[in-house]
Amino acid sequence: MTHAPSLSGDRPETEPDSGSDRIRPSRNQLYKTLWRWHFYAGLLVTPLLVLLAVTGGIYLFKPAYEDWVYKDLRTVHATQDAKPVPLAEQVDAVRTAKPEATIQSVTPPSDREHSTMVTLAADGGGPWAPTVSVYVNPYDGKVLGSVDNAKTFMQTVRNLHGNLLSGTVGDRLMELTASWTAILTVTGLYLWWRARPRRGRTGLRRWHATVGAALSVFLLLLIATGLPWTGLWGQQLQKAITATKQQAPSAEDYKISSTVPTTADHLTSNPDTSVPWATEKVPVPTSQTAGEHAGHEGHAGHAGHAGHGGGGATPGSLSIEQAVTIAHHERVPGTFTVTLPQDPKGVYTISGKSEADPAQQRTLFLDQYSGKVLASYGWPQYGLLSKLVEEGIALHQGERFGLPNLLVALGTCLAVIGMAVSGVVMWWRRRPTGKGLGAPRRAQDARVTRGVALIMLILGVAMPLAGISMLLILTLDWLLIRRIALLRRFFG
Repeated sequence: MTHAPSLSGDRPETEPDSGSDRIRPSRNQLYKTLWRWHFYAGLLVTPLLVLLAVTGGIYLFKPAYEDWVYKDLRTVHATQDAKPVPLAEQVDAVRTAKPEATIQSVTPPSDREHSTMVTLAADGGGPWAPTVSVYVNPYDGKVLGSVDNAKTFMQTVRNLHGNLLSGTVGDRLMELTASWTAILTVTGLYLWWRARPRRGRTGLRRWHATVGAALSVFLLLLIATGLPWTGLWGQQLQKAITATKQQAPSAEDYKISSTVPTTADHLTSNPDTSVPWATEKVPVPTSQTAGEHAGHEGHAGHAGHAGHGGGGATPGSLSIEQAVTIAHHERVPGTFTVTLPQDPKGVYTISGKSEADPAQQRTLFLDQYSGKVLASYGWPQYGLLSKLVEEGIALHQGERFGLPNLLVALGTCLAVIGMAVSGVVMWWRRRPTGKGLGAPRRAQDARVTRGVALIMLILGVAMPLAGISMLLILTLDWLLIRRIALLRRFFG
């Protein structure tokens, strides 16, 4: 959306001069054809693009906002000599307060000023976070309160940003919007380059063209780093990464001999306690039963803490403290989440995520009885594509390089809103007095038109939903718009 020429006639105010066009008529035809695609791309995506920019700009402040809103739950005040009670007792306090709930995970405090977060599975709620977080004072074991993660303001913003609160249909619409925005940006860059504002020109049109050109790189980066979260494009990328074995560690280094009942993305639906994107599709191993471990000691030895493991832990499973001790022994950095085993074959999953530095990420799967590390995934095990995606996610969320990253991402969102509004205003000011849309007229050179269509379809292969929509547009144009005079006049 880097350039929006005049919509009122054949020639935009910044179209190349006629002398140049007479010398290179095919070049002028190419200009007109791309201008037409640019016009309709803007018409197609502007409303949802503005929504993406607004919700994306708001979501950049999620960590700061939630730390402020839930300050009474997330922070505690303890004396210097205060000692935390065992995590198992903290979890028992949650079980007492919420006896009907299933405990999914525990996030130990990152320092002495933060509380313990215990995440419960919840029925209903949003598709991305149907969980409840219960906060516990680690020094007296008392429950401080709880938050329904599916009903928070930021979760609503995230759902709007990702799927319009409409599940799969909304997800596909947002993916389509992102894909067409990339096309809008690329065509706009060409239009700006061919018809750069002449010296001395001022006003909204020059602002739109200049800011759009400067914005293009950052907008394309946001699109590229956001697509991995979409349903269709993201799934295909995950499949490609998995098929090329760029996610899995070396089988010689991390042998997994047990059966594989699920993948890591099914462990929890809460994005704050989930495994990193790069490990969502890795196989989750299973624990050997307590009887199979009889007479043997694993990494941490037999715990004998019946019932102190996860929601489905059996007698003889490790306590949560022992799982945390193993995590520290394995040097899982920063704040991490312990997802509990939910049945006798389940495992402890230790997930340490870091948007500020994806290289610090680590995911461990522990046998719930012996504490043996069944699999370990971290930066050295990520393939090139996985590393690029994780770096992109960190950039997209404005966290990779701290405040400068956040300000650049926020500035891009604000500029996108400004570009969309300015494009609509320019069209409104110069809209035709007749009944048509005022779209740029169709180029007369069929060879140029077919060449551009081929280029657009190639882009559509890279972005499947955009490609499908292009085929539909071209089919409708050929079958209806060109053949019906009323439609031909309306669409130009």
